Amino acid sequence: MKTVFRVAILVLCALTGLVVTGHGIANAVLIHMPGHQDIMRHLVEGGISIAGGACVVAVAIDQLECLRTHRKSSDIL
Repeated sequence: MKTVFRVAILVLCALTGLVVTGHGIANAVLIHMPGHQDIMRHLVEGGISIAGGACVVAVAIDQLECLRTHRKSSDIL
């Protein structure tokens, strides 16, 4: 039961990371829309969202692979 719960949480984390990455890409695309005067805010927010989402996805996938290969470790990274 503990493994099922862990896998479900890691899949949820990976999906959340993908959503955040998509949000960052959308913010970067919105720079070219007319009426958006604060370009630096969109660049910074988009960059942080892309980087944060990519990190969350990478850690979740790494942990899922550790579960799949039965490579147990006590640290998260």
